[in-house]
Amino acid sequence: MQPRGDDLVEDKAALRAMLAARDRALPDPARRREAELVRRRVVELPEVASALGMFVCLSFGFELETWGLVGHLLASGRELYVPRSDPRDGLLHLHRYPCPLESLSFGLRQPPRGTPELDPAKVDETIDAALVVGLGFDRRGYRLGYGKGYFDRFLANRPFAAVGLAYEHQLVDRLPAADHDVPLTAVVTAAGVWRRSAAPA
Repeated sequence: MQPRGDDLVEDKAALRAMLAARDRALPDPARRREAELVRRRVVELPEVASALGMFVCLSFGFELETWGLVGHLLASGRELYVPRSDPRDGLLHLHRYPCPLESLSFGLRQPPRGTPELDPAKVDETIDAALVVGLGFDRRGYRLGYGKGYFDRFLANRPFAAVGLAYEHQLVDRLPAADHDVPLTAVVTAAGVWRRSAAPA
């Protein structure tokens, strides 16, 4: 049985607080080591190794650091696109990277509104794989974000693989999920690759 709406919101809020506490306890050397191991694992995934056009999150806060991964992918000749969340329409907009970035009040860096962006009608034919960060993930591929639904709306019914990148402490057995939550193809941690309830690879 799915949790009721109010219960789901409360459960997710409690999980965000718990995962934030775990993150604060992770020393910087361990953080850097895990991020590097995830980078090595994710570029070897078949869906990533063969991808030419990629959607990649620019990490901030408690998310797994992706700036080194972004540099690696650019150096390998990939065409990268980074997201801009727009509260006016509740959607993610994709911008070819490198591009100008601005810092929002809570620390996220993203392209400013008005930066040239990918035509939404061309997303499916341009993007071969998406690399997504967040606050938490589970072994079924569900992601815990910030509660605005941008990523679920963006990823719904897409033909390309979506891969979650996580610190080991961000992976839990089961996240509360609503009907509109979209599971990812896989979740990568320093310990392995989780593919929707399967054992780590």
